[in-house]
Amino acid sequence: MLNISNNVGFPWAECSITENRLMYVSDSVGLKRSKRNTGVHRYEFELVTNDMAMTEGRGIKAKLSRAVDDILLFVHPRLSYSQGTVPTSGIKVVGSQSANRDIISLASTGTWQLLAGDYIQMPNDTKVYEVAEDTLLQSGTQNVKLTSRIRLALTNATTVIVNNVTWYLQSDGVIEVSMEASNNQDMQLVLKAVEKI
Repeated sequence: MLNISNNVGFPWAECSITENRLMYVSDSVGLKRSKRNTGVHRYEFELVTNDMAMTEGRGIKAKLSRAVDDILLFVHPRLSYSQGTVPTSGIKVVGSQSANRDIISLASTGTWQLLAGDYIQMPNDTKVYEVAEDTLLQSGTQNVKLTSRIRLALTNATTVIVNNVTWYLQSDGVIEVSMEASNNQDMQLVLKAVEKI
């Protein structure tokens, strides 16, 4: 696995995230319906680096090329951290919860809140999930609505990851390199990857 986060030396300047999910589109008179179906919800990323010196750019490109068939670990400097309130005691799963749910019960002994748009991970799954609605700022048990259904059943009292959320990505195999027409030949790299699930 290759960690491609900013804090380990990858100078990402831009990050574009696309959600790929089951979608239905129908016309206004109901004569036909077209369906775009990937069969599963996943995130797609386009990461663009800063302009950098060629020596640095070549080294980073080589690491990405080497890991084209590997899992890429990405922690977004802002999106991977909750906007809400996370107690030091953590936020835990309440009871055993079956797979395929988009509302899960979580609790903490401390005061906690998750906000709409927060990304979280379940303790037994690498997939990233998005919180759909704010919870209350309180201690105890609350139901958390997600934008997509959980893939795996949850076990009671395991801690949910709400900070340092890590996307597990797979490169699409294409690494774009562009260079300025100058003596210094500054480089910029573009990497496209999808959530590996």
